[in-house]
Amino acid sequence: MISYPETEQFRGVITKVLRYTRRCEEDRDKELPVMKFIGTIKLHGTNSAIGYQKDSGHWCQSRNNIITPEKDNAGFAQYIYPLADEFFNNYVLPQSSIIREQYEQGRKILIFGEWCGGNIQKNVAICGLTKMFVIFKIRIIEEKITTIENEDEIQVDKNSFWLQPQEWTNIKWHDKSIYNIYDFPTFEIDIDFNSPKLSQNKLIEITEEVERQCPVGTYFNKVGIGEGVVWTEWTLTQGGLTFKVKGEQHSVSKVKTLAPVDTEKLANIQEFIDYACTENRMCQGLDYLREQQLTIEMKNIGTFFKWLLTDIIKEERDTMEKSNIDTKDLGRAINNKARIWFQEHLS
Repeated sequence: MISYPETEQFRGVITKVLRYTRRCEEDRDKELPVMKFIGTIKLHGTNSAIGYQKDSGHWCQSRNNIITPEKDNAGFAQYIYPLADEFFNNYVLPQSSIIREQYEQGRKILIFGEWCGGNIQKNVAICGLTKMFVIFKIRIIEEKITTIENEDEIQVDKNSFWLQPQEWTNIKWHDKSIYNIYDFPTFEIDIDFNSPKLSQNKLIEITEEVERQCPVGTYFNKVGIGEGVVWTEWTLTQGGLTFKVKGEQHSVSKVKTLAPVDTEKLANIQEFIDYACTENRMCQGLDYLREQQLTIEMKNIGTFFKWLLTDIIKEERDTMEKSNIDTKDLGRAINNKARIWFQEHLS
């Protein structure tokens, strides 16, 4: 399967642009770019995808697994399987000449989105609405399989790209609760990476506006908060540069400001645990167990701990480095806090 990549923090994108632009010694004084980012509503559900390939038919994915109606995640495969072929033939292929061309050439078409609404998550406006699949990105994948000479090994090279939004903004099937993220309000911002702090207030302002009243909730006449905004750059990176800004109530770290530009330095490991091992992050750990078809029982606490530690290191490595937090010390400190929390949330 081809998983959806993790969405970075704003500070991570700043670092990435800086390193890429000034990767050589002779580039150290090079002007950093100004990039236009398109903001779409970040929906609080579960990451899902429908895949298609001409000779393989269709399949469904969660973030980490191929799923089926028998081994599902929040009912996504059970709902989509009976609709998948009709959706693709009548609502996807007619809308995009590029998808038609790539599909006929045998490439994989991955339609990524959020399966949300119903009882999938809590504490957002879209909770309680009819479950829906909201498309937010489409990826084309070409796989070239070669046999290494004189060896019994097979090598798979993957060449892939994100499809530009104008190719898929009209892909939807409202009668079957399949929506497009561009059905809802979007935002724009030009970020000058020479002075990224100048964009911080606008990012915060838009995020707080979405958190106060979710625009997707408004679309369905439902009052309630939103999760945040996902920002994607399409012109220079063809959709490859993306970051998220979550509202305070959905942030998985206790940040002092939304959309921080600089990495925070924390005084000690206990302060880091308070900052990184939050209720929201541990709730995501329970979601991971459910996705893996595991019950919330003590026998599965090891899997929960492993996911939690991996997620914190992945998202907060820069903070750990700046705060001189050793990975070896982190596991014990996380387990002490997370064990009590996990026991309080047993099935």
